Order: sequence, then C-alpha cells, then structure tokens
Amino acid sequence: MTIYDQSLGIAVILLLGFCGGKLVQRFKVPMVVGYIIIGLILSPSLLNVIPSELNESLNIIRILGLGIIALFIGSELEISKLKQLGKAIVGITVVQIFGAFFVVFFAMFYLLNLSLEVSLLLGAMATATAPASPLAVVRETKAKGPFTSTLLGVVAVDDALCIIFFGIISAIVGGLIAGNGFTVASILEPIIELGGSTLLGAVLGCFLCLLLKATGNRQHKVLLLVGIALLNSGMANLLNLSPLLANMVSGFVVANLYSKPKEITYLEDIELPIYIGFFVLAGAELHLDILLENWVFAAVYIVARSIGKVGGAFLGARWSQAPILVQKYLGFAMFSKAGVTIGLLMIVQSQFPDIAPIITAIELAAITVFELFGPLGTKYALVSSGEANIQYDFSPSTKEV
Repeated sequence: MTIYDQSLGIAVILLLGFCGGKLVQRFKVPMVVGYIIIGLILSPSLLNVIPSELNESLNIIRILGLGIIALFIGSELEISKLKQLGKAIVGITVVQIFGAFFVVFFAMFYLLNLSLEVSLLLGAMATATAPASPLAVVRETKAKGPFTSTLLGVVAVDDALCIIFFGIISAIVGGLIAGNGFTVASILEPIIELGGSTLLGAVLGCFLCLLLKATGNRQHKVLLLVGIALLNSGMANLLNLSPLLANMVSGFVVANLYSKPKEITYLEDIELPIYIGFFVLAGAELHLDILLENWVFAAVYIVARSIGKVGGAFLGARWSQAPILVQKYLGFAMFSKAGVTIGLLMIVQSQFPDIAPIITAIELAAITVFELFGPLGTKYALVSSGEANIQYDFSPSTKEV
C-alpha cells in the first residue's frame, strides 16, 4: 500500500518508527538504527509505503530535525571545554579530513581506474561526517566526558571545513574539465558561505538569548527555540548559506553568552517525534537498489573511507596529544554520512552533469551502508571510552532518542 496522505503518513512513520526503535534496543542496538531500518523497509526500494512524493512533502520534518540537532551540537561547544580540547578538536578534524580524502582518492583513481575528476570529487565528499546519528547515539547513551565533547566538537568543525575543502576541490575539477584552471572567485565561494552562515547564526543566536531572557515560561522557551531553528534554516536557504552551520553557531552563542544555557535542553520535551520522523524519512531515502547495482564501487569506497576516517582520527589525535581513548576509538564514531553529503551531491549534479551519475550512484550506495552501520560504530566508541551511561528501560519513555 502506497501512502500519499500526509496525516496518515506521519502516523505510520511515528508509530512504526517507535516500534522499530524499541525492537532493536532489545538487542542493545541504538534506537536510531531501528528508525532508519523502518524507513528503508517503507521506502520505494522495498515496500514503497512512503513514496518519494510523500517524503518530499514532509521536508519540514527534516528541516526542523536538522535544526534542532545543530542547536544541540553547538550548545555543547562551551568555551571552557574548547580551551581544554581545542587543539585536539582542530588537529583531529584536519588530519582525518585529509586522511579520508587521500585514501578514497587513491582507491578510486588507482584501484578502480576512475577519472581524475571523479576521484577528486569522491575523495572530497568522503570527508563529510553527518552530525545527526552521532548526536542521537550520544543522547540515547547519555554519554558525557572529554571523549564525547571531543567527538561533538570534531563533528561540528568537520562540517565547516568540509564545505571549504569541497569548494576548493570542485573549483580544481571545474578548471580541469574546462581546461582553463580555476578562479579566485570559485575558491572564495565556500569561504563566503562559511562566513555568512557564521554571521547569520551569531545574529540569531544573540536574538535568541534576548528572547529567552524575556520569558520565564518553559513552553514559551521551547517555542522560541523551535522558531529560531526554523528561522535559521529558512534564512540560510534563502541566502544560499548552510542551515546546519547557522544553527550550530546559534547554539554556540547561547551556550557561551546566555546565563542559563542548559535551557536549550528544553527541546527534549518535543524531540522524540521529530527525531523519529527525521530518521525514518532519512531511511526512506536510502537506495538499496543502487547499492546492489554498484556494490563493487561502493565496497571499495566504504572500506577506503572507513580506513581514512579511523586512521586520520588516530593520527590527528596522536599528533595533538589527545587521551589514548580518543586516539583509539574516535574514528569509529565518525562513519555516519548523509546530511552535508546530500547538499554536496546537489552541487555536483548542477556543476558537473556529465560525471554526476557515477558519483551519485557511489555516494548514495555508501550513504545506505554508513547510515545503517554508522550508529553502531558511534555506540562502540562511546562504550569503549567508558563514557556511555546506558540504562536499558524497555518501558515507553518520552526522553529516549
């Protein structure tokens, strides 16, 4: 049965998603995996209960979900923590970005004999880490400590640097295809996007601080937080900026300028249905058919990116003298891949239509695997670090993610 009605679709998504999350939790698997699996089962690739048309019509759930996730991540970046962990966060982020890029590039170019342009773009896109799944697992396991703070910091900085890095690589590829090199304007474009997103998030973050200070009602504060998350996303899309970065910056501003930064956690009152909807819809966008058709390319890409992420995080952590647990396990928490990658794919399809099909096929196949197994890597890392505070309660709870 294919569903086109939005209210019926949302009902199915929430109810089946919740049941799927509870079911996998009984096997000590993060609930987010259950949400994604339900989405995959209901997707056009399998049962086609959630067709692409319905998925697109419910885009507001993804926008709000990603906005809330970004606010939460930004709120974890307190200056006091950054003073202690800043060197490690920057060092790990930079080295694992180059690690993922070079390992994937060499695998695509030398092992699979793909063109230089395709290999460069795939390498650049391999650097992106999706923040949604790691944060969901952190919140479900109630993880706290230097490892968790480092992870969230690296994920936040990774997205910012990934946009700049991809912009530089895409400019180089554009020059190679055109045969006339690349321009300064093409290099400045991602830097302008980063600066504009930061400015937008900072302004709306300060505005949010004033609004939160003006009211003492918890429900009013939740409304304001949701409103700013959507305003950031809407303004960023209108200005061709990054909604993810803008909301992260707003969360960072609240965490460091507002007298009661923990009020961002009031969003927990409404996060469960939003998270379930977000991840079920993400699962419904996965392409099992594309994975099966391109499994050789996807397998090489997945292995290469995993090696680059784990190895790069290890070398970066070792270089920055991070704790041994960070060196050993952080890379395993950074496999998840969607979010920013989808945005980068849209850029590839727009700027490089001739080579976009092969890149799209490999990336969508890889996203399918990383979204399903990435949360398991994050949980493994958090448990191994000793910071996961897992208490499995199999009764219904509105505080679980």
